[in-house]
Amino acid sequence: MPIVKIIERFLKALEAHVDLFFKSARYALGSIIMFGVAPEYFGLWLVWRGVSLMLPHWVFQWGDDKLYSLYQRMVLFFFETCTRLEVVLYGDAFDVLKKRESVLYLGNHQSTVDWIVADMVSLRCGSLGHLRYVMKDTLQLIPLYGFYFHVHGCIYVKRGKFSQSKMISSLDYLKNPKIPTWLVVFPEGTRYYPGHPKVIEKSEKYARDHNIQNGQGSSGKDISQHPVLKHHLVPKVKGTWLVTEHLHEKIDAIYDVSAFYEGSVNEEGIRGNAPQLIGLLMGKCKKIHIHIRRIPMSEVPKEEEALKTWLHNLYIEKDALAENFFSKDKETRASVQTRLGGRPHSLGLWSTLSSFLVFTAITVPALCTKFGRQLYLQLLVYGTLGGYGWLALRSVC
Repeated sequence: MPIVKIIERFLKALEAHVDLFFKSARYALGSIIMFGVAPEYFGLWLVWRGVSLMLPHWVFQWGDDKLYSLYQRMVLFFFETCTRLEVVLYGDAFDVLKKRESVLYLGNHQSTVDWIVADMVSLRCGSLGHLRYVMKDTLQLIPLYGFYFHVHGCIYVKRGKFSQSKMISSLDYLKNPKIPTWLVVFPEGTRYYPGHPKVIEKSEKYARDHNIQNGQGSSGKDISQHPVLKHHLVPKVKGTWLVTEHLHEKIDAIYDVSAFYEGSVNEEGIRGNAPQLIGLLMGKCKKIHIHIRRIPMSEVPKEEEALKTWLHNLYIEKDALAENFFSKDKETRASVQTRLGGRPHSLGLWSTLSSFLVFTAITVPALCTKFGRQLYLQLLVYGTLGGYGWLALRSVC
């Protein structure tokens, strides 16, 4: 073998190893910092909670939203800025960027990254701090953050033991017109994950058994020939209905958001698993397509049965949209951005870097002193135990 080819192969292998090293370092550093700053973040929150005790609660929430935005910008620094992720927007996206309103965000669910997509959308709309999630109860166990999510306005729910009264109690807090809200709901409940076919098969069987695979789209278009959902699980209506019923006057619109991760379909046209958190930080996804459809709340039914039909029909339309991105035809997938009018939208460097620098400035001096290290450990231990105790006493879900 010519020496030139040997050198070329060596250089390519070296380049691959160096690239893997930097990606792994980014993942390790990002993970350590995002979880490692929890005690500092909790300390900042405690200070603001103490300062605002005698003030109206909406003032506390205003400051809390600012803190939440600061942290989530740092998350996006690692997940979007450092990975050089390209975000392409479709549909009504560029119209909603100009709006400042309270929103019910309905997203498709296929990855642990989906909540970061909500970060990406809301930051571009100037509403990052207003994000609140309807989330599964096991997330209460995350040290410090499990407690914080609830006081920020997120709503925990239990699968199989859903408590309407406790969810309504949380929704009542969000009714305050002085507390802007983006409430994120993933109606499918569970991720659509081709690696777990039993979940998909169970959803398809439920749709067939209950004869809910046919209908008319929310736009009025006849879609009766569509089979059971091909790219989504059957959406659950209870949580979405409670939100629309109790916040119908507060929420301005539903943002129907569909995210598609490039690289989820292989060369044979077979859909695989969407990238998860580790994969995204490692740079395994280079582009995310985000389609947003704005639906005024005046067009959304209030009655549960009517909303159930409306929601499923909405997901039939989401399924038809998804076919553009998950088609077996390579040319169809390659041309989707042009055909659907997608446009890239990047964040300015300072919009995320600034938060990273703030937390670095707080963390480094704290960990370089004995007092700082002691305070860090105390906030981590006592804050976590106190948060667990508070959540248990309140029995929030």
